[in-house]
Amino acid sequence: MSTTKDANTTTTTTNTKTKEQIEQEAIASSVITADANNSLPQPKGEESIKMKETLEDKKADANLGSGAKDQEVYFVKDSNGETKEIGKEITNHKTTLYFKGCKDGVFSISARVTKIMIEACQRCTFNFKGRIFTNTIEAWKTVDCKINILNDQVKTLQVDMTSRMSITFDTRDSLHSIIWSGVNDMKLYFSDEAGFEHHTGFEQMKAVYPEQELSFTVDQFTTRFVKGVLTTEQIIRLANGYPSTEREASEFDANEELNKKRAEEFIRKRLADNGISLGTIGMKKPEVGRNDVCPCGSGKKYKKCCSK
Repeated sequence: MSTTKDANTTTTTTNTKTKEQIEQEAIASSVITADANNSLPQPKGEESIKMKETLEDKKADANLGSGAKDQEVYFVKDSNGETKEIGKEITNHKTTLYFKGCKDGVFSISARVTKIMIEACQRCTFNFKGRIFTNTIEAWKTVDCKINILNDQVKTLQVDMTSRMSITFDTRDSLHSIIWSGVNDMKLYFSDEAGFEHHTGFEQMKAVYPEQELSFTVDQFTTRFVKGVLTTEQIIRLANGYPSTEREASEFDANEELNKKRAEEFIRKRLADNGISLGTIGMKKPEVGRNDVCPCGSGKKYKKCCSK
């Protein structure tokens, strides 16, 4: 707000701010950081919470995708210190289960759902026991959370902008792929392997790739088993935009000529099995004298046959 004075009048202008801008400024001025160990702001006051809900719900729709208005979403929002079993209350298996802004809770999920999303939760434990039809869990902006995957229903776990997360799988076979970016201190465990711990995160990747200037918010990594060894690798984009890793790209380049040779041998064998031989276009032909028998098999001399 600005005030302008002249000799006779005093006028006040608002610089034509939108309602959304005013609401955002109100929220920004009414949040505090309650705990120095946590990086997420805490709402202060009932009015700021109500205003925040409108804006945060819009963000949730964006995270759910373009079809959010047509999806059924079961929200567990701003729960504090709650122990909750989520099962029979979700009757539509096409539902997305969305945890948002929860603190100090323990949630056990046995319901059949389409997808799991966890946003801005702190010091929570999530136990997943039910069927997830897209085999996907997404978690971002979380602090000190535990995820326990108690079945083989998660193929992709995506974690972004997170601090101090521990993930436990029931067995090694349950870990398919973790895609992550902007993560500090992620620890992996297996229920059937006491004492096992795999520790990874951005600081560990800086040591693995010292020649690169890694970006905390941009660079992505994947953690999975490679030839029986739990490995974290940087994700790169190939020329065609396909995501891969440096190891996979190098192996592909090294084997490219071998793959071409094997393909040619396979085709030649299949053709030969059917009485067909490949032509020799581009290949150097043996020299044939004019009086030699023509190589075409006619029995005539070359000069009276194919040399004409």
